[in-house]
Amino acid sequence: MTGTPRFHLICERDVGLFSLIQQVIANVPWAVQENRIPVVYFGANTCYWTPNGYRGRHTVWEYYFEPLIPGYPASAIPHPIQELISADRPGPNDLGRFVDDTFFVSRHFGDHPLLRGVTLPIPYQWDDPGDALRWKAKAIVDDFVRPRSYLRRKADEFFTRQMAGHHLIGVHVRGTDATSEQERRSFRQGSLVLSRYREEIERLLSREPSAKIFVASDDQASVDHLADAFGSRVISYDSVRHRGGEPAGRGPTGWIMPAYIAGDRDTAARNGEDAVIEYLLLSRCDHLVHNGSSLARTVLLKSPALPYTNTHRRLLEGAP
Repeated sequence: MTGTPRFHLICERDVGLFSLIQQVIANVPWAVQENRIPVVYFGANTCYWTPNGYRGRHTVWEYYFEPLIPGYPASAIPHPIQELISADRPGPNDLGRFVDDTFFVSRHFGDHPLLRGVTLPIPYQWDDPGDALRWKAKAIVDDFVRPRSYLRRKADEFFTRQMAGHHLIGVHVRGTDATSEQERRSFRQGSLVLSRYREEIERLLSREPSAKIFVASDDQASVDHLADAFGSRVISYDSVRHRGGEPAGRGPTGWIMPAYIAGDRDTAARNGEDAVIEYLLLSRCDHLVHNGSSLARTVLLKSPALPYTNTHRRLLEGAP
């Protein structure tokens, strides 16, 4: 790049952590095409941000990941630019805009019609990413979505201790707000049917009788249900999870979010750490079973050769 560098600032939406991660994956090609340096600047308008900071960092992306471009952390954004963004940031449905000659700011997920062919279109409703998209996204994930060393170390230690040497069925169960009566979106309603998980796990065990089952979830009751069904085969990471009560709460701008993280920012920041570790462990499994979930779909982007089963069926299929 010659001359004065220009920057593409990716700002937060009031959504789950892995929807934010997918936003970054989708936006990176846009920044590159426009010859802008991408910088993630996730702040107070997401549950995961805490005024106390986390793991020595002060923006959500850098709690868990290295800056997209080495040498360009969020702290390099000049304070006057940070104040401009705080006072008048684009809406999540706006494409974005330059706040001065150098800094372009966007909060868009990347699926706007005007961005077709520019961003990477990641499905988030019913469909899982197809093979071509998964391989394109993997290149971005490998180059830009780099977990910090403390997370890689924790994931490696857990894998070595409990998962290495086994055929692994990875299971991700999205519950909490997706099961709440507050959730009105059709692609979320009815997404958690544990009997479908059991049926699919039993099918996979008939092929690999000695397999272990790594279960990741935001809902402790779901982990317990599968542990009761499959006994000592089940492995889980000791994560912050929903453990009773109302499953849904509201994020900083009113968006529906899991109640157990919506009510406490420090808990949410810790939950983000646990979720990234579970994502890394699921990515090392031999088959993934999931329902509608940004975390599970990000696993599919990271590991494009990983076979999977989606237990969440469209209502028009008439599934039980």
